[in-house]
Amino acid sequence: MNPNQIVLEDFIKNHPSAAARTLDMLDESEVAEFIQELPVEQSVQLLNLMKVDKVAKCIVMLPPQLTKRLIEDTSDSMAESLCRHFEEPFRKNLLDAMSPKKSTIIKLKLEQIPNTVGTLMVPAVGADKKTTVADAIEQIRRNEGDLESNLYVVDLEGVLKGVVRLKQLLLADKNSKLEELNIRPTPNFFTDTPIKKIFNHNAWYENRHVPVINRSKKLLGTLSYKAIMNIRSKDTDNSTRGILQTGSALGELYLIGLTGLLQSAGKQSS
Repeated sequence: MNPNQIVLEDFIKNHPSAAARTLDMLDESEVAEFIQELPVEQSVQLLNLMKVDKVAKCIVMLPPQLTKRLIEDTSDSMAESLCRHFEEPFRKNLLDAMSPKKSTIIKLKLEQIPNTVGTLMVPAVGADKKTTVADAIEQIRRNEGDLESNLYVVDLEGVLKGVVRLKQLLLADKNSKLEELNIRPTPNFFTDTPIKKIFNHNAWYENRHVPVINRSKKLLGTLSYKAIMNIRSKDTDNSTRGILQTGSALGELYLIGLTGLLQSAGKQSS
């Protein structure tokens, strides 16, 4: 590894936003060359902070295996945003090459209107009200990676009826049906609700996950408070970057120097 590369990787680790802003100013081919020389973890960190349209243009220049790895490792919302910028043949081939779980989530998001609740939701663990407690617990075990504190209960048409606490399930008669338990009403969001309208919603006071439904009230997914906070954090980062762009002459000179390092590292690696 050349000295410039060492300096850059250290800078990216400590000042990722500044590095991302600098990459946004470079030519797409230069960014693509540079990304190939970084550890995947650092590449993902930078791409998540860069402008989405810029990242999309760079991604299509990368080797297929690296592209797949980067999309797999980035956040679901970022992957969805990138896929909206790709042309259909490229997007289809990429989704087909990805893991079934990640691909399913991204396809679900792509069906939704951009910048709405539907693009942030993930599949929900739900069971119809005729399901026995034993079967419901088994279903939860199969989806332990998506575990929440409640199980969503739907009718035979898939309409959300409410939630049952996991604690209640564990204490109930295993042969009982969910409809025999205390099914509590729960707040919910429609898939087409603009994301910014729910930032300060009252539902977050007592819930860390809120079910997402369509206009027919059918359960489609669940939205986490963490996902909302990530969006707000990214908006704040983008605002900060906008302020930095109007910074001092000294700051601009610093960026020019960093840009030279990035370009130098890319040329030496090619």
